[in-house]
Amino acid sequence: MSDDIEKEKKKADLENLGRLVDRYAQSRSLPLLIPLAMMIFNVVLLVSVVKLGLAYGTRIGRNGILIIVILVVLWTFFSSIWVVGKLLARYGGCFYKREGIIELQRERVPIWAWVAYAITFAGPVLLNAFWIMPARWGLTISLTSFGIFMLYGGKKHKEITLGVVYGVLSLAEAAATAIGVRAPFVSEHSYFVPLMIYLVGAGLITAVVVHIYNRRILRKIKEVRPFGEQQTSKSD
Repeated sequence: MSDDIEKEKKKADLENLGRLVDRYAQSRSLPLLIPLAMMIFNVVLLVSVVKLGLAYGTRIGRNGILIIVILVVLWTFFSSIWVVGKLLARYGGCFYKREGIIELQRERVPIWAWVAYAITFAGPVLLNAFWIMPARWGLTISLTSFGIFMLYGGKKHKEITLGVVYGVLSLAEAAATAIGVRAPFVSEHSYFVPLMIYLVGAGLITAVVVHIYNRRILRKIKEVRPFGEQQTSKSD
């Protein structure tokens, strides 16, 4: 009887340890710093392009400036997906190299989800640039699109904690914009810079919060030995 109880206890402890390991593996947030760095680079790039456009605007005209800005926006979307994906594949594991590599069974985000995200995220930016959509509602739609995609993509990529925190923060920013909270550096026909600022700010908060959560889970794992044996505390 006692052997059965001991076996059940060990089984329960192993299951608990397995859940902790899953939560730890799915909350590694430091690779998020790579796309955030790319966002900052793109903001600097756009601001530099706008300043050059203002300095040489009489030579290339307003339409020329608009075309350049649109190209920068398209590059931003391309770099956020393809370039960041390549960087994450090569350097994403470096942040937790000492703690070992954990392969998760991730699901691919379907093409239709990427297409829907591209249209709803970048579409309002272009509509606003062509004086069709007001900045307030364009920013609201882009942030909402990003927030929903983070919730969906986080679940598919087994990064649920990161996706939930980042997605909820983005949706909160979208709600604040919708009710009339004015974004910094926003103008009537340009909200790309404040959009990037919002995403970088929410991303940094997400990286810090989820990393703290990840460290707590790691400490719990270290407190438990295999087969349910608790580590004994040693007196000094």
